[in-house]
Amino acid sequence: MNPDTHYLGNRPRPVGVVEKCTFCIQRVRETPGRYPACVEVCPVGARKFGNLLDPESEIRYIIENKRVFILKEDLNTQPKFYYFYAT
Repeated sequence: MNPDTHYLGNRPRPVGVVEKCTFCIQRVRETPGRYPACVEVCPVGARKFGNLLDPESEIRYIIENKRVFILKEDLNTQPKFYYFYAT
């Protein structure tokens, strides 16, 4: 068993089991304007992160003005993870 569980982990997991991504909620909450680690280190800027409720945010602009794909949208799961095309 792995005693080092994630920040939001609620029980020990066997070694090698991957935790679900929480988008580094501890980093985002502690310092306003800070992004999850994957967004900050992405070398080509392919990952975007922001507040969907803020009409001035970069992510809202992308969703409203670019071609956006939602995985398995037909299942009506209402995910908050979008794929967008750069062009």
